[in-house]
Amino acid sequence: MPATTSEKITLTYPLYSADFLDGDRLVVGGGGGEGRSGVGNKITLLDVSKSTSSQSATSTNIVQLAEHDLGTSEDSCMSMAVARPSPSNNKKSKPSTPTLLAGVNSAESQQREGKNEHFRVFSIASDSITAKTKKQLFTSYKTVDVYQRVLRSRGSLAATATGGGKSNFELLVVSTTDYTVKRRIATESEVADLDLADDGTLAYCTAKEIFITPATATSSAPNRLNFQPTPPIPGAFRSLRFLGNNRIIAVMNAPARSGAELLLLDATTGSIVTRKKLHSGIKAATGLDVADLFSGSGAIAVSGADQSLEILSVENHDSPRIKRAQLFRGVHPFQISKVVFSPPPPVAPPSAASADVEENEEAPKGIRVATTSVGNSIVVHTLPLVASGDGYALLRSGAVARQTAISVLLSLVAVMVFAVLMQVVFVKRGGLSGLQGLVPPIPSGLSEAARGLERDVDALISGLKSGAATDPFDGGAVVEENSVREELLKTVGVKQEQEKEEL
Repeated sequence: MPATTSEKITLTYPLYSADFLDGDRLVVGGGGGEGRSGVGNKITLLDVSKSTSSQSATSTNIVQLAEHDLGTSEDSCMSMAVARPSPSNNKKSKPSTPTLLAGVNSAESQQREGKNEHFRVFSIASDSITAKTKKQLFTSYKTVDVYQRVLRSRGSLAATATGGGKSNFELLVVSTTDYTVKRRIATESEVADLDLADDGTLAYCTAKEIFITPATATSSAPNRLNFQPTPPIPGAFRSLRFLGNNRIIAVMNAPARSGAELLLLDATTGSIVTRKKLHSGIKAATGLDVADLFSGSGAIAVSGADQSLEILSVENHDSPRIKRAQLFRGVHPFQISKVVFSPPPPVAPPSAASADVEENEEAPKGIRVATTSVGNSIVVHTLPLVASGDGYALLRSGAVARQTAISVLLSLVAVMVFAVLMQVVFVKRGGLSGLQGLVPPIPSGLSEAARGLERDVDALISGLKSGAATDPFDGGAVVEENSVREELLKTVGVKQEQEKEEL
């Protein structure tokens, strides 16, 4: 039964953003900002494919593949998203290379002049990260307070929103092919988080409200979801993600850092499908990500202000439930800045199952979740998955423990059965007939010498039962089956002749 593994690496700069390029490669970004701290602003590509069950404090299996230095004349990388082209149905076609989108502010001197090329595009090869283009998409503010706070990508679209400032908040939908703005939405307050569904639906939340709208439909206003029950739930939204096209998972922080709660919402009606309180140690959630596992279920990762990471499973069926799968405490020494899942393992169609088995001898075993910290550290956990319906399901830690206990019990039973079988084989090889019939029956009325022989036989039987049999005819030496049997039969034969003569 696979177990959860983890790997850790520490870089030279604080980390604020991260996304998986694919299941084995992670991109992270951050830095010390413009010129004042002496800490560089960088984007780093990491190989996280290897992991062991025991994490070492002095070594790691994470390998740095490439690094791009943004320089100290501009800001650090505050947000990023990997734009993955839609998969092609043609197996012979060459797979398209993912593109990295990032939020990096221009120098403050340029921002004051109204020029801020905050939207950056990078191409990523196996050993290099290359800047392709940079554009200004937000409205000119002539201030240094505004930055590209959140960024998500799905298919041919990306969505981003401003952070900082006190007014004129914006949310943009951008094409990932030519990087033109497809839609611009003015919001009354800062967007806390946003996400795109596979069908092109956009969802975003402010501290108190959640909105949903077709991403490129400029003619219709966003629809505010009426999710609040009576009495309303107090608190502020921190983050949200789609689960499929019809459900939204949102995390809400309670007032005064008194806890956090997950809400599973119907994306059409806005009604709350189910709720789940996070563990008591999370006074406030700092990040959220969700992985759709294709089987009507998903995996949820929530980072806490206590540097913990809580993993939960959700069943997106008629009666959905959210259950805790695992809890990792003290993942980083400093605050967690980002949590992100790797793309889930692909699900092959039934017709291609046999071919996939031949091409890939080892099926996917898990999904990875990475967390970054302002303390320069990165931790990658690999979570085991099990086949479920047409996809996968997250293996909860309780299930692992139960399976381990069952395996141990079955092993003990197997050992006991093997021991009994070996005992039977031992008896059969000696030509004997059962534990209580190790010698032929001795007639009644035996002489005292024959009864002494019977006691010796009883001793041999007891020894055989205990597994520590000794030869009663040779001063307690280790038993030799053939010689003892021969001696027993010989002695019994002599004693029987003596009894017949006396009669």
